[in-house]
Amino acid sequence: MAMKQEPKAWYSARTFYRWASWENRPYEERVVLFRARSLGEAVELAERESAEYAGESDFEVLDMVQAYRICDGDEEVGTGTEVFSKLHALDLPANEFLDRYDSGPAHTQISE
Repeated sequence: MAMKQEPKAWYSARTFYRWASWENRPYEERVVLFRARSLGEAVELAERESAEYAGESDFEVLDMVQAYRICDGDEEVGTGTEVFSKLHALDLPANEFLDRYDSGPAHTQISE
């Protein structure tokens, strides 16, 4: 008798990198979507994808993946869908919290 497999759900995974050849060696955070049967499988998929992503450029994958279950597989992911959430248990005033997580000018690329 075959075991029933868990249906795939949507997960996001937050991965971290350090650029080796860019000025000031900035850190990068990415959030990528995956369909997986479990949180563990989503993390494994994210680890593989982040190694491929890093292999395309000159940067190092940092040893942390944060995954988040977005919704069940049959639910629609679209505008307004929360794709990642993390609670910060810090006893700081709001302006100090924001200062702590504002790392200066963002390196962004604008598509035309």
